[in-house]
Amino acid sequence: MKQQLVKHIIENFTDPYELQKTYRSHPSYSLLTLEDFVPKHIVSAMAKELDNVPLEDCKHFTRAGSCMYEYNDVTKTPVQDAVIDALHSSTFIKWLQEVTDTVDLIPDPHLIGAGYVKSLTGDSLKLHCDFNWNEQIRLHRMLSLVIYLNDDWKEEWGGQLQFYDRERQTVHSKVPVGNGNAVIWSYDNFAFHGYPDPMTNPKNTSRKALRLFYYVSNAKHDDKHPPHRSLYWFDDKEKVPYDKPWTK
Repeated sequence: MKQQLVKHIIENFTDPYELQKTYRSHPSYSLLTLEDFVPKHIVSAMAKELDNVPLEDCKHFTRAGSCMYEYNDVTKTPVQDAVIDALHSSTFIKWLQEVTDTVDLIPDPHLIGAGYVKSLTGDSLKLHCDFNWNEQIRLHRMLSLVIYLNDDWKEEWGGQLQFYDRERQTVHSKVPVGNGNAVIWSYDNFAFHGYPDPMTNPKNTSRKALRLFYYVSNAKHDDKHPPHRSLYWFDDKEKVPYDKPWTK
């Protein structure tokens, strides 16, 4: 499966420099949406595998009013393991670097914040900008990759990942929850995104995706943007995102 997936990507997205132009053309930060990024039979296998994971085995993420279920134990999910192995391979990372005009990308073997994610009826992901530092591997976050695993999702159910302007007022991009579709974007202190409205999908369905993050060791923080976890709050006066102390 690893070789098949990498071959599919390399053979179907053959001009990384044209993709780079699209990636760089986003009005606020670099972003690229790709259709049929993963073959449908692999997507179907991933979706089935995630559906078979009991919710009680997942990490229930509820920060800032968000709600979703995360699972990245690849020892119990061989399809997820094979797909991540492909997307962490040197061949894929070389392609990814060409598309995003980056160098020395490093995958995270610990999958901090990454892996399968599932959202149920009424769930949402509030607007935020991503964490910029992985303490476990002590590297700076550079890129995010999300792949959607739904083949029968209706637009009216919601759940489309929305990317906003730097003041969180205008939606610049909305990514369909499509079968095998993917979105890649660069880390930015103002790359606000989420699906903030509760989803209305039927109770026997779920929004399913795979998330992966890529890092670099040569980035530098400045005093205005120190290492931080994902920021879900926004100061309307100062026009900057900020964090709140964690409480149970």
